[in-house]
Amino acid sequence: MDCMDLDQQIRELQERIEKLSQDINSFREELRLLREQLKALRDEPGDIKYKRDMAEKELPVITGNKGLENYIGLRFMHIIGIVVLVTGISIGVKYAIDKQLISEGMRIILAYTAGAVLYILSLRLKKKYHVFSAILFSGAMASAYFTTYAAFVYYNFFPGFVAFAIMTGLTCYTVYAAMNYNRQEIAILGMIGAYGIPFLVSANAERVDLFFSYILLINIGVAFISFRRSWKWMHYLALLITWILFIGWEVLRYEPSKQLPGILFMVAYYALFLLSALARRIIHKSSSLLPEEMQHIIVNNLALYIAAVIIFGNGSYNANLAATTGFLFLFTALLAIGIVVLFHTELILQRMLSWQAIALLVFFIGFQWDGVTVTLLWLVVAVSLFVWGAWDKKSWPRLASILLIGITLAKLIIFDSADFSTVQKIVSFLVIGILLLLFSFYYQKYNSRESGSQESGVDSR
Repeated sequence: MDCMDLDQQIRELQERIEKLSQDINSFREELRLLREQLKALRDEPGDIKYKRDMAEKELPVITGNKGLENYIGLRFMHIIGIVVLVTGISIGVKYAIDKQLISEGMRIILAYTAGAVLYILSLRLKKKYHVFSAILFSGAMASAYFTTYAAFVYYNFFPGFVAFAIMTGLTCYTVYAAMNYNRQEIAILGMIGAYGIPFLVSANAERVDLFFSYILLINIGVAFISFRRSWKWMHYLALLITWILFIGWEVLRYEPSKQLPGILFMVAYYALFLLSALARRIIHKSSSLLPEEMQHIIVNNLALYIAAVIIFGNGSYNANLAATTGFLFLFTALLAIGIVVLFHTELILQRMLSWQAIALLVFFIGFQWDGVTVTLLWLVVAVSLFVWGAWDKKSWPRLASILLIGITLAKLIIFDSADFSTVQKIVSFLVIGILLLLFSFYYQKYNSRESGSQESGVDSR
């Protein structure tokens, strides 16, 4: 077995150790959350504990051949049932509209009555059938949301501020009920309804400050609830919905006069989601971030880049593309350095942010220059990365360097051969060939030295 094989085995073992370390940290976090839930149960008032005990008693034990049947009955049937019921109410209202069977006011009253019946049933069944009561409550709130929307949009049953107030009250109460029921699905329903409220006043689309201020307030509430209850899905949905709304506004309704408030809200959203992803690590002083929290940060960075490209381009994808990309490269590089300084053990996040920064730098060069200049600058970046990796004994910068040289060579062969002059082709191929030989020599020398094995011990940092 030669040195290359031994080095490969060592690296594979290091990667496995790193993965196991992340799994252990994740298990520790789950254990911490379970202990907090146990403490909360012990500290609960008697009536709340009684309700929780009754909810647990109503769930039958899933055993034997009836496991699948019970699983469907407990997990899916009530959700499908409430969706079908709300759909039926909507179809019934539409049918009454089409056939002119009842007056407009009576249609709205009947729809509200259907929601009220579901709500009353949820209250009556809450003590003995906690879970089923929560599902009925979700249906009641959904019916109230849809009915309010129809009353305002289709019939002008009440003015916009009244519709806004009603749905804001519904949202606040839904969030309160979700905390009381301790059911994430109710909170998600309230959150989706809250994000839908601004579309009721879409006629005032020019008031971007009101629209995004409201979204910002909702996001602050969602971040608080998801952190207190460890409801990750709320966090993810808030991130996705917010950036979809913001980028959608940029694409469809952006005006250059709205650039300043757009920039301010874009920065506010990014900062809020970044801090909420780091909150557990900072407040609880956890040993490491969870994988989903790191993914949250990376997705937040990608959304920021897309939003910044459009808003700094005054609604265009091409205008100021190079300058925006360069600025985001500097910001991402500084963020990576900040993570190194503040959370020096977060090696995976540091590496992911560094890869993002390198990609943005490569894009910036490609957007800013053309021709042989891009080829030479990419090679300069590749050499810098390889030297950094060799000096700091890190494998991933060297891997990024080799990957970038490969991309440069592919660009040279596929795209530049027809445009470059003979001299430019000669220089480009000679430089790439020499670099590849030098890199190969480094690996030969690295693997032939006894000290090389010592470097490989920390090479995967």
